Amino acid sequence: MYHYYYPVISTLKRPLIRLYSLVQKRNDARVIPNFTEYLPNQDLNYENRPPKKALLSYLVIHLLPAPKNRDTATFSNAGIAQYIPRALNELGYSVDIINFNNQNFIPDKKYDLFIGHGGFNFETVSKNLDPSCIRIYFSTGTYWKEWNRVEKERLDAVRERRGISLPPDRIINNDEEFANVNADGIICLGNDHARLTYARFPIVINVNNAVYPDAFTPEHKDFDLCRKNFLFFNGGGNVHKGLDLVLEAFTQTEHHLYVRQKIEPAFFKAYKKELTEYPNIHIVPYLKKPSKDFFSLMNTCNFVISPTCAEGQPGSIIECMAHGLIPILSKEANIDTKDFGITLQDNSVDEILSIVKEVSGKSVEWYQNKSSLTIDEVKKYYSPEQFLVNMKNAIGTIVKSGKTQ
Repeated sequence: MYHYYYPVISTLKRPLIRLYSLVQKRNDARVIPNFTEYLPNQDLNYENRPPKKALLSYLVIHLLPAPKNRDTATFSNAGIAQYIPRALNELGYSVDIINFNNQNFIPDKKYDLFIGHGGFNFETVSKNLDPSCIRIYFSTGTYWKEWNRVEKERLDAVRERRGISLPPDRIINNDEEFANVNADGIICLGNDHARLTYARFPIVINVNNAVYPDAFTPEHKDFDLCRKNFLFFNGGGNVHKGLDLVLEAFTQTEHHLYVRQKIEPAFFKAYKKELTEYPNIHIVPYLKKPSKDFFSLMNTCNFVISPTCAEGQPGSIIECMAHGLIPILSKEANIDTKDFGITLQDNSVDEILSIVKEVSGKSVEWYQNKSSLTIDEVKKYYSPEQFLVNMKNAIGTIVKSGKTQ
């Protein structure tokens, strides 16, 4: 169904890559001042005084286009970048926005609130803020030291199983300890499992990720035909996300695995046989959502599988869930599977293989029911509207708690 193209950068592509890099650097240095698109102007609480001021360090690029031209297909990270400023506006803040890796920005005004992300500029910005400013750390992943520890475990395991040393693929190189220690509160994506990785810090609030809705419905899906079809749909990090484990499991069965992830050259070399020589393993090219090919893939599989080792909450998985794919996930995906999905206990090849064989033998009614429950879960708990409510509540709780330093 799909063909794999080995990732080679041609001499023709190199000038385009350099141009993209220059444009990216320029955007990273951009500052959006006084973002007030959603500031309440009729609220009497703000009628006779200037709004509070917030500084947000996250992503700038998604707010540069006019509102009607902004990305409303992919929530992570585009939606998050749009909805945090909206939450701040609705809480009465005008917002200055910089990129999370802008290390040249020095605050030159008094802010009531600072929300920072990552270990690039939180310390520099924080040290130049008024002592009264509330500082919040926004994390899209688990505690950074735990994140790095479990990825190293996965790489060590590959070396033990295969005798191959692969380079880190999602390691966090920028120290986030200052941000975690000095923030007045932490907001992290994920469930309680994600929140508990920050247990040593006093105020940590977890919020669910979200997906933008579209017109897709699985009404005409042939669940019986798709019972042996599984999708691995993830962002970067082949070993981090567990592609090695899934490939090793599916080479022991005739069940079909569809892989939609960028394959790094070192990983491709290590797993070339699995990726190219097994008729039941299919590499899917990039698919834009929404599109006919994207919807076709959603209708090809009954399940999405991800034995990832560390996340905040993967948007790609929630996207698949929104389209009715039943999730088979590690605990570290930080998504509560409740009564609609399956949570892996040890992320072993044997466990994955056992569950794949077990669920492929369920009744059509079982698939229909779990798929319907999965869609309902996403609509209720992973909508942009719910993300906005959760973010406003989290910010409000930390601000109300005041300074911890």
